[in-house]
Amino acid sequence: MPDIRLRIELLDTDPLVWRRVMVPEQINLHRLHELIQGVMGWEDCHLYEFECNGRYYGELDEWSDRSIALARNAKLKSLAARAKDGSFRYLYDFGDGWEHRIVVEATGLEETNPCPRLIDGAMACPPEDIGGTGGYVALKAATAGEKDVYGQELLEALGGEFDPEALNEKEIADMLEPIQTGFRRLGDTPSKSRPAKAPPLDMEQSLKAQGIHSIEELMQALQGGIDKNRQ
Repeated sequence: MPDIRLRIELLDTDPLVWRRVMVPEQINLHRLHELIQGVMGWEDCHLYEFECNGRYYGELDEWSDRSIALARNAKLKSLAARAKDGSFRYLYDFGDGWEHRIVVEATGLEETNPCPRLIDGAMACPPEDIGGTGGYVALKAATAGEKDVYGQELLEALGGEFDPEALNEKEIADMLEPIQTGFRRLGDTPSKSRPAKAPPLDMEQSLKAQGIHSIEELMQALQGGIDKNRQ
């Protein structure tokens, strides 16, 4: 199963929030959505959609006014092959409108392990439900000490702390583990062999080895042990 290298860019952010990832080419778009959530830092609490050459993929939405194919039924390999300019779009949270450009940097790469995985990236993901890129700009202004009223409100809601330059690679790696397990590429460590079971005890041979050849002799031996313990 060859790999594909992608660069994910959160549009209209400055400095640009971006991630570079290695992904199995057979991953479906719903799993790719989960991967994007993990590497970017989103919390997967809103609707999403992919768009490539006028075709849309996501979850069934009764409020949508356009045809949308199930993301689970579409593979990244097919989408990457059809992307005219080598990129396609991913939209998360139709309210805040976080638009991502996904650039297909390389295809047909040798299979790697673990996969999917983060290669590199920069800048922290915006918090959820802050009003889109405008809210993100206001929040960063507040963290820089500027007197932005909305930004201060957002910062207070976050407990007074937000580092726009932070990129927690350990947290991202933890988020990716369930997806990696799904692609069965975590089997490098050999499983520990189980200890061999002891052969079943042959009671008759054991008793004979102790000089006991009948039930009477066994009863006498047991009684002798009881009497000895009473002394």
